[in-house]
Amino acid sequence: MTNRQTALREQLEESRRELLRVLAGLSEAEWETAVYAESTTWQVIDLLRHLTEAESSMTRLMALIRDGGSGVPDDFDLDRWNAGRIKKTLGKSTDDLLADMAQNRASLLAFMDSLAEADWAKKGRHGSGRVMTIEEICAVIADHEATHTADIRAALGK
Repeated sequence: MTNRQTALREQLEESRRELLRVLAGLSEAEWETAVYAESTTWQVIDLLRHLTEAESSMTRLMALIRDGGSGVPDDFDLDRWNAGRIKKTLGKSTDDLLADMAQNRASLLAFMDSLAEADWAKKGRHGSGRVMTIEEICAVIADHEATHTADIRAALGK
């Protein structure tokens, strides 16, 4: 394993550890706490749904890029995608979402282990619209999780 992979794994492990620490033992009311209330209100449970779906989607995106794809289309609408993914997971329990999240992380780590050295530099369009390397997208996954964890912690007053 390269230094890059080790550093990314550590970053991913820390972001996940902190997220699980913040979510541990939440009451039903806390799961329904509003974290964001711009055009649409996102509750803590919605962020769990979002993080679960985003990680699996970014892993699939990186696989497409590795295999020669260009990433998401130019007209990709991240807000619409996020809303659709949250709606898709409305029937899942927190236990189901946490299990999916664990499986998604295992899939991401297996994907990272499968990459050849040259694959890390392959570029494609991320859902944010930015053209990024596979290495950068892996880092975004950890940063994305850490950012939402901090926002959840702040909304819960923890």
